[in-house]
Amino acid sequence: MFAGYRIVISLLSLFLVQGCATSQQGTQQVVNFTSIPAGAYVKTSHGFSCSLTPCKITLPRNKSFEAVISKPGFTTERVKVNSGPSGFGAVGAVGSALIGGVVATGYDVYKGGVFELTPNVIEVKMQSTSAMVLEEVRGISNMNLFGE
Repeated sequence: MFAGYRIVISLLSLFLVQGCATSQQGTQQVVNFTSIPAGAYVKTSHGFSCSLTPCKITLPRNKSFEAVISKPGFTTERVKVNSGPSGFGAVGAVGSALIGGVVATGYDVYKGGVFELTPNVIEVKMQSTSAMVLEEVRGISNMNLFGE
């Protein structure tokens, strides 16, 4: 009899844990950064960074941000990453609402368990600034500036 209660309590506990979006996917997400050429510096608008691409940064799910990817001699690229509701998080939020009510759902939203960052893989192709300058010089040297 006692063993039957233990099984029921264990299954109920497992069900309760699976209902929460925060427990299902966490409050942070890994975002991958790659650049061509490799070896660029990445800095986000909320202060996270990595020194050389390719790299991964673990970021909070509930905050949109802008990533700045830079390397000396190449153009600086900016990428906007948005935080929005995720399908998996929405299912967890419904589970939270059924099990824990408004407080549990509010916790999931506040901590970011119902959100996801998109895109979560950022690939940028940086242009060489020296090649851009040479192209400008070539364009100017081909112009007939003196009417000859």
